Amino acid sequence: MRKLGAFFLASLLAGAALAQEQAATDGDAARFQAFLDEVRASAVERGIRAETLDAVLPSIRIRRQAVEADRSQAEFVETYEAYLRRVSPRRIERGRALLAEHGEMIRRVAADYGVQPRFIVAIIGLESDYGTYPIEQPLFDVVATLAFDARRGAQFRAQLLAALEIVDKGWATPAEMKSSWAGALGVLQFTPTNVLELAVDYDRDGHVDLWRIGPDVVASVAHYLQRTGWSADQTWGREVKLPSGGEETLAAPMAEGATPPSVCRSYESLGAFRNLGDWQTLGVRRVDGGNLPARNLPAELIVGDEGDDRGWLVYRNFCSLMRYNPAFRYALSVGLLADAIGDVNRVAPPTTRPPTN
Repeated sequence: MRKLGAFFLASLLAGAALAQEQAATDGDAARFQAFLDEVRASAVERGIRAETLDAVLPSIRIRRQAVEADRSQAEFVETYEAYLRRVSPRRIERGRALLAEHGEMIRRVAADYGVQPRFIVAIIGLESDYGTYPIEQPLFDVVATLAFDARRGAQFRAQLLAALEIVDKGWATPAEMKSSWAGALGVLQFTPTNVLELAVDYDRDGHVDLWRIGPDVVASVAHYLQRTGWSADQTWGREVKLPSGGEETLAAPMAEGATPPSVCRSYESLGAFRNLGDWQTLGVRRVDGGNLPARNLPAELIVGDEGDDRGWLVYRNFCSLMRYNPAFRYALSVGLLADAIGDVNRVAPPTTRPPTN
């Protein structure tokens, strides 16, 4: 009898827990529907047509994995050593192959924006493995879930409204709106707001094609970098050799250095900018032990994982790469991959106004 009573008690407790979980789920569903009703009202105020909202909003579902992915992004949780493995021989060779196949188009479009082609190719390589990585999450589910989540709700609510506007403009169908778990679209992984603000219909066919590598993708990446004030006469930075103990002794807050480039000022965690000559005086050298370039450029030192004695001096274009993705590891990977892909054709600043939307 005692065992039977324990069995019934356990069953009652399990049933109560299941009922509580179901009630919480039902409550979430009700709150989520109320949230979508608010989104509809905001979209109507924005001028988005009822037909678009009726085609999209009823099918949106909560995707819990989007929240989990948002809180464990590789750029912030992996070591430098692990993250920089993305600059792999395979990715380098595929980047070179892309330049060999589409180099004329890429160089022509890149020249209109004053951006070196190798950086555009490297960004595409890291964002979507040159368009081969399966980007198949339903964007509206992802951004609606993240907008409903409290952590970055306002940010993703703006993305949700922008995504509705993209469909409303006819730039993509709801079925084409596939994204990563971060809610980024297409080969170049633009957020919906970036699509509206920076994507380019370069071939002027009335459709911004972000889903295959072509002039729209290349121009959109180049336009993004150009808008940050990209300098075509500079690279991103370079790996350097640190003096003994430099990993600890060379660190300094941004306020203690030279005036940083304007595009870098919001990234206070970068630390102090110093001219290359000052880094030379402090014992920093090229990886092969040679002197740093004599050019008078402000640069900031990034050090790798604790104890590995790796370091990189980065210039203002590094901060432009961080505008694309605000993580040191990401921007380093783009720079290193661009260097490995190589493209010695120096790009002059544009002489004519390139197409924008």
